[in-house]
Amino acid sequence: MPFEILVGALKDGDPKVRGAAAWALGETGDGRAIDPLIESLKDEDVGVRRCSAWALGNLGDPRASGPLIEALGDDSWRVRAAAADSLGKIGDRGATNPLISALEDGDSLVRSAAARSLGNIGAVEAARHLIKMLDEEESSLRNAAADALEKLGWQRHDRPAFKVSKLFKNIWRRSD
Repeated sequence: MPFEILVGALKDGDPKVRGAAAWALGETGDGRAIDPLIESLKDEDVGVRRCSAWALGNLGDPRASGPLIEALGDDSWRVRAAAADSLGKIGDRGATNPLISALEDGDSLVRSAAARSLGNIGAVEAARHLIKMLDEEESSLRNAAADALEKLGWQRHDRPAFKVSKLFKNIWRRSD
């Protein structure tokens, strides 16, 4: 589908069409989609904002970092999670502090996405926050933190907390 048609579809009256257009623009790899997708982060529909955040991350252009950081404050956890994930794909170290703040989000999926993204961007300064997450009750949070710490160069066997985390992971797997 031609690029211009997809950009035009971002203004369609149907939010499903707008969301599909945002998603498709993210698949194009075309940097011209950045500005229209940034504008779509302000759409009234949660699904369109989420798709736009995902698409911006898929394009991986650092110009989207600022608007995605703003999207970490969206009312919808879906948009916040997509924004956190996309910031990790872009790899902009300027997102470190906002992602550290997102580790305190009220939604566990946002927190997990923020943890993974901190690992992806190599934010060693987030290590103490990630270590603290190893004590979380929810296994997905512990796993995201442990995975992020591994990406930061920590070895699970180097720290007692990693041993405990690994033990919990093994117990969790056995109980399934």
